[in-house]
Amino acid sequence: MEFEVTNQCNDYNRIKPMAEKSADALGAPNLALTADAGYDSAGDIVASMRAGFEVHVAGTDFDACVLAEAGEPTGAITSHKDGRCVYIPERNIVLCPMGQVLYPGFYGKAQGRAVFYNSRACAECASKCSKQGEDGGHRHPVRMAEGDFTKECDGGNLAVRQVRVKADKAKTGQRKSIVEHPFGTVKRAMDARYCLTKGLRNVTGEFSLSFLAYNIKRAVNILGGARLAAACGAK
Repeated sequence: MEFEVTNQCNDYNRIKPMAEKSADALGAPNLALTADAGYDSAGDIVASMRAGFEVHVAGTDFDACVLAEAGEPTGAITSHKDGRCVYIPERNIVLCPMGQVLYPGFYGKAQGRAVFYNSRACAECASKCSKQGEDGGHRHPVRMAEGDFTKECDGGNLAVRQVRVKADKAKTGQRKSIVEHPFGTVKRAMDARYCLTKGLRNVTGEFSLSFLAYNIKRAVNILGGARLAAACGAK
């Protein structure tokens, strides 16, 4: 059971980091990932897809534009009812659902986010596709530390393709019966609803023990004590 303790109060942008850790632990680089609606972050989903993962986040059904690789078809053809803007960190730009570039404008300290915009492109576009962000789509906020914000960007020589992100309901439904059970057991049956320690390092250690205990208990239930002992090399 792979996990990470953070001070982040929501699940935004946590798919790709956990996917990479899981792929490394399992030795399986092209995993199919499922997650609940709390992980619905377009940039994180698209970044995970670009890294080779198959991603299914409950309730997602939208169009987005990403950078095209060599040989891939380019262009934005249609706009679904729910278009999403996507932040491209290596170029420090945002791509709208129709492939237009939003540039870094300013940093809002109160909200802890950078605002990217391109009002001219949105005004000249016939497809009012995105309800995400401010002012109907041409202003898009991106959460980042103030020290990471810069107006330096690269919006030229872009090859862009449009992708459709739509979750497989069968897979997201299966996730509920597989994934929710371990957390329910750890929280309720093993009384790990709260932390007894403070600090990321201490809490990480505490939950490492909780999840280790769960894994051992699960292995005993599946294999039986004798087979588990034999698998561990016990005589």
